Amino acid sequence: MKQITLYNSLANKKVVFEPQQQGSATIYSCGPTVYDQVHVGNLRAFISADLVQRVLRKVGGLSVKWVMNITDIDDKMIERARQHYPGKEPMEALHSLAQTYTQQFRDDITAVGIQLDDLATISVATEHIPEMQTLITQLLDSKIAYIADGSIYFSIKRYEETGQKYGQLVDVSYDAQTRIDDQDQKQGAGDFALWKAAKPDEPSWDFEVAGQNLPGRPGWHIECTAMSTTYLGQHFDIHTGGIDLKFPHHENEIAQNGGSLASIWLHNEHLHTSGDKMSKSLGNFTTLTEIENPITYRLLVMSSHYRSQMDFSSAGLEQASLRHKALREWVSRVVNNKSVDNEKLIADLRERFDAALADDLNTPEAMAVIAEASASTVFSPSMHEFIQYIDACLGLQLGRDQTDLRNDESVIQLLDSREAVRRAKDFERSDKIRESLHKLGVGVEDTQSGQVIWQMAD
Repeated sequence: MKQITLYNSLANKKVVFEPQQQGSATIYSCGPTVYDQVHVGNLRAFISADLVQRVLRKVGGLSVKWVMNITDIDDKMIERARQHYPGKEPMEALHSLAQTYTQQFRDDITAVGIQLDDLATISVATEHIPEMQTLITQLLDSKIAYIADGSIYFSIKRYEETGQKYGQLVDVSYDAQTRIDDQDQKQGAGDFALWKAAKPDEPSWDFEVAGQNLPGRPGWHIECTAMSTTYLGQHFDIHTGGIDLKFPHHENEIAQNGGSLASIWLHNEHLHTSGDKMSKSLGNFTTLTEIENPITYRLLVMSSHYRSQMDFSSAGLEQASLRHKALREWVSRVVNNKSVDNEKLIADLRERFDAALADDLNTPEAMAVIAEASASTVFSPSMHEFIQYIDACLGLQLGRDQTDLRNDESVIQLLDSREAVRRAKDFERSDKIRESLHKLGVGVEDTQSGQVIWQMAD
């Protein structure tokens, strides 16, 4: 098992991953706000998080507890629920919207190769209101939070007076008013809402605190601090999310906790299209339902390093599709043919593949190793085992639903006939038999070792 290095945004450098508990790792991933279907830019973050946990399990040999949240209460949720369910009560409308798009999210992440069983918990914000209220009460008791107009706010000034630094992930300048968020600011620049006072016709929860009832709903940032620490403890190993969450969301998570929740903060870069960041506000987004084979998008993501900005285009997706088909056909060659084994080659490939992933999840280098493997003519059980290992690490489903063509009597008869006519040098008939095989979806080529066959990818 290899030592894993990861880029820690908190330290601004690559560090050796040293889990708090020997033999196991804990990961929290910021999930979606379920007011709509996520776009493929959002999905890059979840694929990156999935890659982390796969590499820790397979290359690092660790057990992993992976938690992801669902945000089902915020301004966008409330507004969209009103639009979709105008005749329902606010809380009922909110839950109906959340149920629809939570299921859509589950379908989407499954389609891009994330196995739901690998997630220990998908935690839902509205199911953890008591935990959020407990944390807010603690912040009020410590005088770091304050009440204003029925809402509760986190005071950056009071937080820093305790000796803590606000701006651990980013260089924050309050005077420059760089803070952009959907939460209201009150006494100080950068102060953010922990609890937002109830408004007419909005979902709300009672909150008995400081001798009064403050009906309302949680602010966005408090959700993740409460849920991550509920499931993983006051301090855990890795926190993942898109780079756009570094500030203010992740910075506020740290502040609410009184210091960093995680040892390592891992952020993936933006997905760009036509030179701009993909986002719903710009209207330049693509959803997974627009992609014929979602796994080809996963392969496209793996072709770029998670910390590099990535361009998304139809041409790039088409290239990824062709590459995935070619790799699937290589796997079929391995499954359906026999050759002399080359354990030394495969051991070298495995070593370099592991080294790439262990070095801050260097998937482009890992993909280069796969390309080298696919160019070989080693069709052996050892190579098949390596392919299965690749799938376990990267989730590319190269070996999924592979057909054993040697069990198809019609294919065997055509191959035997073709071999006979080639020995008789009747190449015209040989070509016609090849065409018949192609109609069955079977490719064939002639080598010094005989006919090599494979299932042609769709």
